[in-house]
Amino acid sequence: MTESPRSETPADLVARVFDEEERRQQEIAAAEAAQRGPAGSFDAEQLTLRQGLRRGGKGLIGFIGLLGFVETLETSAFAVIAPDIQKSLDVSDGTIGAIGGAFGILFLLGSIPLSSLADRVPRKLVVGAAMSLWSVVVMVTSAISNAFLLFIARMGAGLGQSYYIPVAGPMLMDGYPIGARAKVFALNGWFQMAGQALGPLVAGLVVLIATGDEGWRWVFLTMGVMGIPLALSAFFVREPRRGSHEMQAVLGKELEQSDNELPISLSVAFERLRKIKSFYYYLTGMAAIGFAIFTTIIFINLHLEDHFELSAFERGVFGSLTVLPGFVGAAVSGKRADALFKEHPSRAMVFIGVLVVTFGAIQVVGIWMPTVLLLGIFLGASNAFARAAFAILPGVIASVIPYRLRSRGTALVGIYMFLFGAFLGAVITGMLSDVHGEQTALTIVILPATLVGGSLMAYGSRFIEGDIALVIEELHEEQDEAERMAGADAADIPVLQVRNLDFSYGKVQVLFDIGFEVHQGESLALLGTNGAGKSTVLRVVSGLGVPQRGVVRLHGRTITYADPGMRAKIGIVQLAGGKAIFPGLSVEENLRMAGFRYGPAELEPRLERAYDLFPVVAERRSAVAGDFSGGQQQMLSLAMALMHDPEILMIDELSLGLAPVTVQSLLEVVERLRAEGQTMIIVEQSLNVALAVADRAIFLEKGQVRFEGPAQDLAERDDLARAVFLGQSGSGG
Repeated sequence: MTESPRSETPADLVARVFDEEERRQQEIAAAEAAQRGPAGSFDAEQLTLRQGLRRGGKGLIGFIGLLGFVETLETSAFAVIAPDIQKSLDVSDGTIGAIGGAFGILFLLGSIPLSSLADRVPRKLVVGAAMSLWSVVVMVTSAISNAFLLFIARMGAGLGQSYYIPVAGPMLMDGYPIGARAKVFALNGWFQMAGQALGPLVAGLVVLIATGDEGWRWVFLTMGVMGIPLALSAFFVREPRRGSHEMQAVLGKELEQSDNELPISLSVAFERLRKIKSFYYYLTGMAAIGFAIFTTIIFINLHLEDHFELSAFERGVFGSLTVLPGFVGAAVSGKRADALFKEHPSRAMVFIGVLVVTFGAIQVVGIWMPTVLLLGIFLGASNAFARAAFAILPGVIASVIPYRLRSRGTALVGIYMFLFGAFLGAVITGMLSDVHGEQTALTIVILPATLVGGSLMAYGSRFIEGDIALVIEELHEEQDEAERMAGADAADIPVLQVRNLDFSYGKVQVLFDIGFEVHQGESLALLGTNGAGKSTVLRVVSGLGVPQRGVVRLHGRTITYADPGMRAKIGIVQLAGGKAIFPGLSVEENLRMAGFRYGPAELEPRLERAYDLFPVVAERRSAVAGDFSGGQQQMLSLAMALMHDPEILMIDELSLGLAPVTVQSLLEVVERLRAEGQTMIIVEQSLNVALAVADRAIFLEKGQVRFEGPAQDLAERDDLARAVFLGQSGSGG
């Protein structure tokens, strides 16, 4: 017998509501995908590695590969000499774990600004500068005298290497065809594995030759010197164009590169990326996996010294040998991954999840092996599965991220992996190791981390085909718009263009495929009942809300990824519903605050225009704004918005709660603005007000456009007009 709804707890009720909303969204997504066409992968030609390198060039993969080689050489070398450093500086397992994790702190913090910089300057310049910093810091590490300075040095090395994920990875994605991308990343993985394999061996040899307790210092000096030639060669590498291969695969050609795109806001980009469902589950999965990946190397070396009494050289040989199976895993995976992804993208993601879980299980079993030989066999096998997974991942993730956001997307991977994974994982493992020993600590951390991480990735596979379809749709829309703009006169380009807009608050979607245009001098009314999505449309246009789908343009210029401040500077000004003033300041102080970014020569004419439009405001310029009536405050709010001389003025609920005589005064001002050619979008619940000020109207119902056309035509649609609140108190005119 089913339980009656009345017996549900609040938690049960919330869970049921979210489950129902998830089901509804999946139905909507399926319907939209059916309209867009079959979901799947890019229709890319399958290429061999040789063919891919012929098209993309060998120089780029050689350069990026050598970068990965040198840096993994140093990272794996550090893991081998960690016990020697521990003895030399006299620190605990927890401290050495924190020092190892310190690398991830500035790796994370550095990747954020570098991802922004990489969208504004040639990426090879970013690589050259960061690699130079890394080389200097690593050489300086050889001279540190205590644990604190080593912690700072490892943070500096992390900053120098922070370019690799948000810059080097996207350069490979943009440099090579989709049909060979997994093979190229597998080859890049070979470079990294070579560094991982040789790093322990090189570190062991250097310590052996240097002799003494301070031999580890020569390891850092050697590694730093190796990075200098690479830093210099970065300036001669070819810079690939962003998204060129996606354009070729989807459109059959590259689109012309625009020179007037706005800088991409970091916060907007991150919010948009987190709304890509398959990518979001990938991120959370990588955060979990980070606990295992970056912790294992250091603490296994501590285990090798404590339990098997291996020297630095012996640990180096052991580490090198256990890396070798990874070459096989990456080769097999890279060879088959492109075809698997093309035919079944969701299966490719599930396969990655299975590989990750298997990697963790094998590694945990190996940790408890009684002999070095058995431990090496299990660790080698686990490494093969891990490398197989990471050969597939970059190509899969590149397919769901819009090409403009690749640097930000890969930086976000670093945030999740290193902040939530590497650093916290190293600290937690170190604390557990001090109490329970390395074996127990690694088991407690690795097993749940890989199980959760792999499961999250597998779960995210259900969304990947829909996310790929959205990327393909965006490319087609960009092409259609470019073709339309190529043959259009300047007068035909709309001031504002909104296309394919979807928006959600949390799990609840409130806008569905919204699209409209506003032309120069036009007044557009957005109408609908409460909850229809009118104010949300304005929030998205002004940048206060980030959509999970769709594009916004101003004068043909894409502003989808610009932040609210940038949009305000280029002319999008919104007058929010309710009070939009500083009640404790005088009227003039409010206006001056609104125009704070203008110099005196520009500010004074704007003040005079505001006073000219609103005589009531001018007469009481010294009065405290909070003493104004509701209607006068609305006038002051509108005057503050007009201080910016907007390209497009958006007014939310002009008449809400106001007396008819006040509304009439406001309408006179709006009519004057309209006569002067001010482009406006006005959100209204009153059809009377809308008809008085609007040339055209859009009627929204449940987040969808139900009507678009001349405002007068809407009044003749009885079925829609009844839904609009006619003649409300205070909605005169």
